[in-house]
Amino acid sequence: MKLYQLIQAYSFDELMPVINDMFPGTSKFRPQLENAYNMMLNMKPVPSKKSIKYEMLKATDGSGNQYMGAKDNNFQSTWEVCLGKTLSRAQGVDLSDEELLANIIVNMCLQGKYPASFEKDHRILMKG
Repeated sequence: MKLYQLIQAYSFDELMPVINDMFPGTSKFRPQLENAYNMMLNMKPVPSKKSIKYEMLKATDGSGNQYMGAKDNNFQSTWEVCLGKTLSRAQGVDLSDEELLANIIVNMCLQGKYPASFEKDHRILMKG
């Protein structure tokens, strides 16, 4: 499945509680995240042979813990290119489609190459 297909399957109202569960406290950024979602929903995806792959990653804090996620470089392209990427899950990754999409939206906002019209919202998100 391509990211643009998944984003079309959910409303922002369905996703925001999932975003807040995964990233506690993000409800204060609802306007910025909703704006990003709406922008992504209305963009024309650029076909890409690359994917956004969720896998078991090792924590970088030296604890030896693992978490489910995608490497940062999966999101370091324009939003249009991200939207055209195929989504995949490695064995052992049991994130639901909603959880996957919630995580992707946040990662695209923080790490992706967003459009200039998102600059003000991006600054607010980065200030935390």
